[in-house]
Amino acid sequence: MDAAASLKQTLTNLLDAVRFADHADELSQNVKEEEDALKMNLTKLDDHSEVLVLQLDSMKNDPEAVLVELSSQVRGFLETAKEQAEVKLQKKVAKRLEEYKGTITSERDKAKKSLEAFLASDPLPLVENVVEAKLTEGIYEAWSRSACEGGMRYDFTLAAQNSQLLHQPLELSSLGHELKVPVRFSRAVLSKSRVPGYERLDQYVLAGAEATAGRIHATFEKAGSGARMKLVTSGDKEDGFVGLEYVDQTMTVNVTNDPSLASYIDLAAVKKAAGDLAARLNELSRNKVALLRLSVDGEQVLEQMNMRRVLQKVMEVMGPAYKGVVKSIPAGAQGKGAENGLTTEFIRTRLRLLGGEMSKAMSESLEVPLK
Repeated sequence: MDAAASLKQTLTNLLDAVRFADHADELSQNVKEEEDALKMNLTKLDDHSEVLVLQLDSMKNDPEAVLVELSSQVRGFLETAKEQAEVKLQKKVAKRLEEYKGTITSERDKAKKSLEAFLASDPLPLVENVVEAKLTEGIYEAWSRSACEGGMRYDFTLAAQNSQLLHQPLELSSLGHELKVPVRFSRAVLSKSRVPGYERLDQYVLAGAEATAGRIHATFEKAGSGARMKLVTSGDKEDGFVGLEYVDQTMTVNVTNDPSLASYIDLAAVKKAAGDLAARLNELSRNKVALLRLSVDGEQVLEQMNMRRVLQKVMEVMGPAYKGVVKSIPAGAQGKGAENGLTTEFIRTRLRLLGGEMSKAMSESLEVPLK
């Protein structure tokens, strides 16, 4: 993603995530204050009741029986009134707490959705992007792991079932590849010479894979036979490494490490198939569904919804590039006429919404005055 598009994502989705998370934090503080106030009021009620109880107890030893009876009656009324007052206080606060907590949940949900929209666009330069897929009970689960410049990492679930690649158990033959892998030798009936025995890899089903930057580590299984084939590549270049291992109930064969078998492998065809599969798997990372994890410099920030930490890291990594974008905005640029819809006034308006010291810091970093 170019710097202008990344800046637009930061000013919209990421700033929204910060604002929603900040509001949730403010409401959480309100909840704590309400709970503390309730405890204090219940304590006051106990203290005042205790004073009255002591006064009533002093009447128990009065020689006048009427006063003793009155003391007993009033104490009963006091206990009932105290219980009713406690219930009223608790109900009153419980209603406000329910409203607060409902809004907190809503604000946190909106913050996460805004953050997901921001990260789904991969707004920071990627150091590594890994896609994994696993077949479980006939259905593929897939997820991606992304590492960015500056120490931010995030994981997403991917919409495997909505893809053309993994909507059903995948065979390489469906990608147009026909591969035979030599896994054993047998004797020809007539000549009695040794001939290689092949397994049709293209008819095996993909059981699991991990792909990144053209490299792949995949396991294929043959239904009903217990046979598995493991494929590892270091890329699709001619000098790239290829590893093939065959496993069944009776043997394990490292095919590429066995010179007598390796000479029968069509390495070019294997690399082509592996490269195509890796590329198709990497395309899945465009179909992000839900954010699973997010860390900044090793600190897990998703659970605490520390969106300000995310914004700080983004500005640390992209600040200079963003400043360059702002400087390139033509004077008087408006609306669609500006690159990605970015105008100085749009930037200023978004920063004002953020408010506080963070707004001021971003204003200074981007050299866009708030006034």
